[in-house]
Amino acid sequence: MTTQPLSLPRPAAAIREHALRCAEMRSHRAQVSAWLRATDVTTVEQLFDALGGRDTASTAVLLADHRRGVALASTVLLGAKAVMLSSVARHAPGDSVDERFQATVDAFLSRALPAVKPTHKFADAQLYWITLRTVTKQHEAPVCVAEPSFDDVVGDDVCAEVDGYLTADVLLDWALRRGVLAEQDHRALKIRFGGDSALSVREVAAVLGVTENKLESRLRRAMGRLRDAVIAARDDLDRACIEARWSRVGDAIGAVTLAETGVAA
Repeated sequence: MTTQPLSLPRPAAAIREHALRCAEMRSHRAQVSAWLRATDVTTVEQLFDALGGRDTASTAVLLADHRRGVALASTVLLGAKAVMLSSVARHAPGDSVDERFQATVDAFLSRALPAVKPTHKFADAQLYWITLRTVTKQHEAPVCVAEPSFDDVVGDDVCAEVDGYLTADVLLDWALRRGVLAEQDHRALKIRFGGDSALSVREVAAVLGVTENKLESRLRRAMGRLRDAVIAARDDLDRACIEARWSRVGDAIGAVTLAETGVAA
C-alpha cells in the first residue's frame, strides 16, 4: 500500500496520481521493471514510497536516468515527491493553491533536477533546498532596494553555480553563525546529516544520550527555524555558499603547494 497522506492538497494529489498512472502504463513496463530491480522493491507503490521517503539510493537511480533523457524519470520523481513539493509550495508566489504549486513544480523541474547530481550523498535534501530557494526568489522585489542583491553583484555565471555549492555543512555552519541554530542543535543536525549517509533520529539520540522523542521535537523546531532563515536571508546564504566554495579551492591549492614544496625539499 502507498503511504500517500489523506490530507495531500488537490494539485499535489493530482500530480501523484498522474505519475502513478504513467508508471503503470504497458509502454513503460520495461523501464519501471528496471527501476524496481535497481531499488530492490516489487511494486510501483513501493517505489513511490521509497522516493517520497527520502531513500537517496532510489532517488539517485531516477536522477541518473533523468540525466540520460528518460522522460518518465522526472514524471515519477514529481509524483513521488508530491508531499515535499506541497510543503515548499506554501512559500511560493501566487494567488491560489494551484498557482503556488505550479510555481513549485516549475522550480523543481527547471532548477533542482538539473542541479542535483545522482552521486550527491544528500540528493533528496538538495532537491528540497534548491526548490525552496528558487520559489522564494520569485516573490516580487520591493520598489526601493537599499543595496544591490547578491545576484546583481556577482553576475549570472556565478549564480548559476551557487546551488551546486550548497551542502549540509555549509548550510548548518551558516545557520550557527547567524544564531539561527543553537550549538546543541547544530551538533545534532551535523551528526544526523554530516556523514556519508543520514542517520535516523534514534541513532542520533543514542550518540547524544537523550531520548528520541525529546530530540525529534527539538530537531523539528530547529528545522523550522532553518527553513525560515533560508527564506528570509537567501542572499546571505548565497554568499556563504560561494565563500565556502572558494575556501575549499584555496585549501586544495595550499595542499598541492605544500606537497610540491615537500617534494622539492
